[in-house]
Amino acid sequence: IKNEPPFVYNGEANVITFKKWVRETRNWKNCARLTSSQTLNLIGKYLGGQAYRFYERDVLDLDKKYSMTQFFEELFDYVFPPDFRMQQRQKFFECKQEIKHTVKDYIRRLRDLADTAGDIRERDVVLQFW
Repeated sequence: IKNEPPFVYNGEANVITFKKWVRETRNWKNCARLTSSQTLNLIGKYLGGQAYRFYERDVLDLDKKYSMTQFFEELFDYVFPPDFRMQQRQKFFECKQEIKHTVKDYIRRLRDLADTAGDIRERDVVLQFW
């Protein structure tokens, strides 16, 4: 099996794109058996735009030492608006099942919003679902 590197992430504030890039990066790191330090040294090739600006400043210029999780969290905070989690939390509590959506679609939407809000527990998802 060929170990494909992640696609180039340009720093767009899109949760699905960001999560996909993080997943691909982790898979690439694990399949290639790279250390976190090696991965962070190479990952700049797979960043563009705003994401690369963060990488250049924090990783290259300031020489900050990150774990992969810290890097992903800091990149997220740099790329997404400061009130993004609050917006997601608000959307979660306002989310209703519409007629055109199945129950599975509704619960998936609630879980996606809960994941991106960051501090919503599974119990809250169940309560909002009912």
